[in-house]
Amino acid sequence: MNKLWKWIAAVLLCVVVLVGSQLHERGQIAVDVNKIVYSSEDLTIMRNFLREVFGKEPDTTITVSSDKVNQELLSFVAVKPYDSGYLLTFEQPIPILAIENGLVVYTGHSKNTGKTISIYYEDDTTVTYGNVDSFSLLPYTSIERGSTIANKEPGDLYIKIEENGKVLNLEETLEWMKEHTQS
Repeated sequence: MNKLWKWIAAVLLCVVVLVGSQLHERGQIAVDVNKIVYSSEDLTIMRNFLREVFGKEPDTTITVSSDKVNQELLSFVAVKPYDSGYLLTFEQPIPILAIENGLVVYTGHSKNTGKTISIYYEDDTTVTYGNVDSFSLLPYTSIERGSTIANKEPGDLYIKIEENGKVLNLEETLEWMKEHTQS
C-alpha cells in the first residue's frame, strides 16, 4: 500500500508540473514551472523535500569496502581548458562509470561539447561529460555507483565538475578526480 501511495504522489506531481508549464505558456500564471523544475538548485530542494516526504527505504546491502570506481578516467595524456571545463585527451577507449548514486539531469547534443551527459550526484556535485561517443540513459534516470554512464573512444573528453554550485578550477578538478577514482 505504501508503494501505491508513492506512485500516486509521483503521478500527481508530474501532472502539476505539466499543467503549470502549460498555464505559464498561455500566460495564465506568472511562475515559470520549467525554470523551477530544471534548475539545479531547485532540483536539490525538490529532491530533499521528496526524500523527507517519502523517506528512504531501508538499505538491504552491506558495504564491505569502498573501492573507487572509474580509474580509467585518470589515464588521460593531456588536459586543456575548454568552455568552462576541461578537455582530457585519451589514447585508449574508456567506460565512464558513476562515481556514486545519482540522477541523470541532461543528455543530448551541445554545439560546443557534442554528445553530452550531466549527472547530479547525491553529494550535491554535478559532473558533465561531453564529446562522449555513446550513452544509453535518458534524463531523470537514477543511476547506481559503478554503473556505466557513457563510453569514450580515443580522443578528447570534456569534463566539467560543479560542487555546491561552484565550477571547479583545473587543480580542484584534478584533485576531485584523484579522490573519486583511485583505490
